[in-house]
Amino acid sequence: MNERKIKILYSIIQDFICTGEPIGSRTLFKKYDLGVSSATIRNEMSDLEELGFLEQVHTSSGRKPSNKGYRLYVDKLMRPIKISIEEEESIKSNLANIDLFDIKDILRSKLTLISELTNLACILKIPPVVKSSIRSIQFIKINTYNLLAVIITNEGIIRNHIIKLNRGIDQNNIDLINKIINEYYIARSYDEVNLDLILEVDSYLNLDGYLVDQLIVILRNLFIYDEEGDYYLEGINNILSYPEFNNIDKARDLLYLLDNINKFDSLLNCSQDSNVEIKIGDENIIEEAKNYSIVLGNCKKDNRVIGTIGIIGPTRMDYAKIVSILKILIDFINSNIY
Repeated sequence: MNERKIKILYSIIQDFICTGEPIGSRTLFKKYDLGVSSATIRNEMSDLEELGFLEQVHTSSGRKPSNKGYRLYVDKLMRPIKISIEEEESIKSNLANIDLFDIKDILRSKLTLISELTNLACILKIPPVVKSSIRSIQFIKINTYNLLAVIITNEGIIRNHIIKLNRGIDQNNIDLINKIINEYYIARSYDEVNLDLILEVDSYLNLDGYLVDQLIVILRNLFIYDEEGDYYLEGINNILSYPEFNNIDKARDLLYLLDNINKFDSLLNCSQDSNVEIKIGDENIIEEAKNYSIVLGNCKKDNRVIGTIGIIGPTRMDYAKIVSILKILIDFINSNIY
């Protein structure tokens, strides 16, 4: 593609991102200094349509970018932008004030911020804990008949369970349980913890039969996990404010998509090696998402994904700004999680 076509396509995409309205050659000629006549612009736009980079909604209307046009823009034409000082400070100061240990809570607390800065909907996926390894397990006595069981993974994800006992347990036995369990389970993954291992640990505790039975119940309950992971959503109202969703069918499809958590796993399928990934329109394998674009980012610790953030909106979203915001957020999180 020659430089003139690229310049015209770039201008059309930038204009459509801002206005959401198809543009004709005459308007394009008046708004942008393209260095050629309106007739030449019209001919080039016709060529770009034949090549599949532009679409014409109606015969008499202007043209708008196609998904293929957006893909070329994202891969080759999009220019990095520097977000405002205020936006960058908002991200960093918000993150710097984190006083939470659980990475899940840290990431959840950022969704509202990202949604506000992008004016789009945001989805967070926390991988299933079964893929994590164990840093610490502690049983804490709340009162005579209640224990708090706490698992902390190497990714900083915390699982808490309150255990109700039919018979009391003294602190010496709790200390013994904690000592032996941590000797056996540290650095093991969740899927390595099975009933045989639990029984092996029980054999070293020398507790009476009742407490052994309780311990088995406690550990089995503690290692119940959700293979689908956890999902969180923020900013649905933001995306509905776009004129594209004045169409009731499009709005219904979007709400159906966002209301079905089982759809999110495929939607947020971001490559392990990728930090930021963009899926445009029909590149999304879910039918209900083919009218939208999704910008995905992986938060990592020790090169393992601890959360995936997806920003979803119309295909005319401001990709350059959204990618900049997401990269700043992810880079800051990845360099400040211990």
